[in-house]
Amino acid sequence: MTHRILAWLSAFVGLCSPVAIGADAAVQLVFRQADGATETRAVTLVADGVVQHLRVSKQAIPAGTRHVEVHHPMATAKAGEDGFYVLSNGMYGTFRERPNAAYRNPHVVMPVFGVSTPRGAMTVIVTGLRYEAFQMVDLKGGIYRVFPRFELNDDAPDDDLAIEFHRVAADHATYADLAKVYRQFQLDRQVVRPLKERLRDNSELAYAAGSIVVRVRMGWKPVPSPVPEQNAQNEPPMKVAVSFDRLMKIIDEFKQQGIERAEFCLVGWNIGGHDGRYPQIFPVDQRLGGENKLRKAIAKAQDAGYQIVCHTNYSDAYRASQIGGLWDEDYLLRARDGATVKGGDWGGGTTYQTCPQCMYERFSRSDFARIRDLGFRGLHYIDVYSTVNPRTCYSPNHPLTKEGFAHWTRRMGADAQQTFGGFASEGGFDYAVSHLDYGLYISFYVPGSPTPALIDRHVPFWQLVYHGIVLSTPYTATTNYTIKDPQIQLKLIEFGGRPMFYFHSRFRDAGTHWMGNDDLSCATDDELVRSVALVKRGFDEFETLRHLQLEFMESHSPVADQVFKTTFSDGTSIVSNYGDADWEYRGRTIKSMGYLVVKE
Repeated sequence: MTHRILAWLSAFVGLCSPVAIGADAAVQLVFRQADGATETRAVTLVADGVVQHLRVSKQAIPAGTRHVEVHHPMATAKAGEDGFYVLSNGMYGTFRERPNAAYRNPHVVMPVFGVSTPRGAMTVIVTGLRYEAFQMVDLKGGIYRVFPRFELNDDAPDDDLAIEFHRVAADHATYADLAKVYRQFQLDRQVVRPLKERLRDNSELAYAAGSIVVRVRMGWKPVPSPVPEQNAQNEPPMKVAVSFDRLMKIIDEFKQQGIERAEFCLVGWNIGGHDGRYPQIFPVDQRLGGENKLRKAIAKAQDAGYQIVCHTNYSDAYRASQIGGLWDEDYLLRARDGATVKGGDWGGGTTYQTCPQCMYERFSRSDFARIRDLGFRGLHYIDVYSTVNPRTCYSPNHPLTKEGFAHWTRRMGADAQQTFGGFASEGGFDYAVSHLDYGLYISFYVPGSPTPALIDRHVPFWQLVYHGIVLSTPYTATTNYTIKDPQIQLKLIEFGGRPMFYFHSRFRDAGTHWMGNDDLSCATDDELVRSVALVKRGFDEFETLRHLQLEFMESHSPVADQVFKTTFSDGTSIVSNYGDADWEYRGRTIKSMGYLVVKE
């Protein structure tokens, strides 16, 4: 095995067209084969100004490669040295002395990370095999390494391995400086455009940028399901939590309490409720009131000045869709061995992952027309897609690479924008960002909880790239933020989040509630009044900050122990105090667990 690796590595060096640019111009490539054999070779990078390039032809990666690591000398440091590293999921660490450990970023929302050592700072952007590139930090024997690891898992690569190392010249580069390199990279390639430009001719997006989000879970079957494979004879009953009549009461109460702007998103309005029978959506579930009542509720919301959209899902399918005649194993995602790929257990039973090309061609285009006819308009929500890495489909009838998966997801998002005025999804994975208008939550990390090994704290790295480009809520935990603990409330403000409220965010009968255990309900009129009052608190607070949704986040840093400053492109800063005592900023007092907004 080793002699085969050596043979192709000799050929590989010629493929790189190396240009020597100094002592730090070589990287170490470490190849690991399925049988455990490894080989390391130094490869000189191609220089282009402040950018160093690495490209490995996909033909030069031998069959059976499990993974490839790329180690740059500027991303290596001794324990105790100055500097830091920041990964795309916002996990930030310093090179302090501590026990040996390793960290693998499981949530690579962007193909970028940053590192600063005494030898310089750089932003590392993966441009080829980006979906295979996981971000790693390890500490062993007093040496830190920060590097991408391309996990091929015996698959033949469908793209060249390619990386750009962008040197940052600042003497004291911050993680904000490194994030802004990637923001400019995306803007220069015209992958994204600022919200200020995009909303000029898009009234739905303009409304959303100035409004809170209110999700209403209307109906669902038991979760986890007592019937994994459902049919007409064994389908469990659906719980009706919010009927269309009750939704109209919610709208009345919003107006009564003076909430002037909100974008409602109806979850589980479809047949079988939330995750009930996908890909079957229609007919509108009669147990909630049926189509005529839904149309009336949509019109009522719009007449009251609110935007209203609905929740759909094309990444999952349930055998329960056979009740409506839509179950077909041919549209399912296939594993390498040809087997269907199962996911979790939800209202419709066992989840089967689907091929997005099939979902686009067979369902979403026709569904969108029918959904639009109901009257929905705004940032249409499609679940899951932007919170997972693209998947490979091995079906012989519709094979799809990860990039193909991303392509059809973007096609669906583009259709949603054209049909409804916008596209929202569950997270911030940026293969979808060219057509993504709102990410429901960017991180699953719970503020205040212990950080993983080698991680010091969580920072708004994603927001430093995309705030002012994509609307977002920072954490799952900031759902219903006005009823959460003070630290979580403050994190929404510090990270520039769009407030998101959820009636019945908690619906599982067993298992964790990833949006928190505190919830909004409206079963009685008293509950409704109390819940809307909590939403009103968030609305009032957002009224003073909503203009910042259109601004880039330019910097974020600690200014004292437990005090952080976030600065936006219009010169506004938010200073957040997490300390136990009040703190003075330029002659003004910031209360413990409070914040100050200043224009500088």
